[in-house]
Amino acid sequence: MKRALGLILIIAVAIAGLLSLRGVMPFMPVFGTSMEPELKAGSLILIKEISPSEVKEGDIIIFEVPAMVREHYNYPLLVAHRVIKVNTNNGITFRTKGDNVAVEDPFTVLAQDLRGQVSQQIPYLGFPLLYLQSKYGTIFAGVALCLFALFLYAEDLSRARRRVQEGLLAPVIEEQRQVSQELGQKVVGVEQAIGKFAQAIELYAQHLESHTKAIIGLSEASQELKKSAAEQSKVLTDLSRVFEEISTKQRLIPTIEPMPPIIKPVPEVKEPVPVTRKAVKRWATGLSREDWLE
Repeated sequence: MKRALGLILIIAVAIAGLLSLRGVMPFMPVFGTSMEPELKAGSLILIKEISPSEVKEGDIIIFEVPAMVREHYNYPLLVAHRVIKVNTNNGITFRTKGDNVAVEDPFTVLAQDLRGQVSQQIPYLGFPLLYLQSKYGTIFAGVALCLFALFLYAEDLSRARRRVQEGLLAPVIEEQRQVSQELGQKVVGVEQAIGKFAQAIELYAQHLESHTKAIIGLSEASQELKKSAAEQSKVLTDLSRVFEEISTKQRLIPTIEPMPPIIKPVPEVKEPVPVTRKAVKRWATGLSREDWLE
């Protein structure tokens, strides 16, 4: 309810502003500078009703300019000028002139065109009404009112749109909801598969790291084997050289024939003799047969 009252109030103000340009409202904006410094452009003047017989010279009156005169002299619809002469011949008419122009208005103001007399001036308040008078101002006012109405009733319009969608597009919405659920389940399955794949990759990386460490250990062992083989080869080379030197030395040493055993010849026994203890003793001392037989 408050929103509706606010919108109605704004629309009423806009309509009142447009009607003021038509001379319907008891106020109007000052269009130009023809009455300066008495009336300044952009001010809002309040109109007081007055009968043609009460108007006298020097009063500032507001009058309507007929269409043919407006088109011929390029005047606005309403004009506020000072009265410089009142004619009463064949009815009451007025001659008017702006305070800031050198010549008077090129037409006579009739009594039926009189709208009133200036009673009060409010500075700067007439600029919005002057803007509404222009082509772009009218378009802006219409667009602004539409946007303001949409802003005020945005929630209601959204609620109504949802109701229409729920009523007319319920099957489509339900189908889309099911599709969304299926897609969500598929996405969850894909995420789980990706998680398992990531775990498998992590395990493979761990195995690869262990294999890499084993390969590095084998490489180090092969290096040690190479070093050991090199050392063994060196030892074998040294042994071969020693064997060659020994063989060379053996070839250089002359062959020594073994000496025959020294056998003491047994004295020939020509005839048996009695063996006595004394004879054996003599024989053992190396006496000759003749000696130990004596």
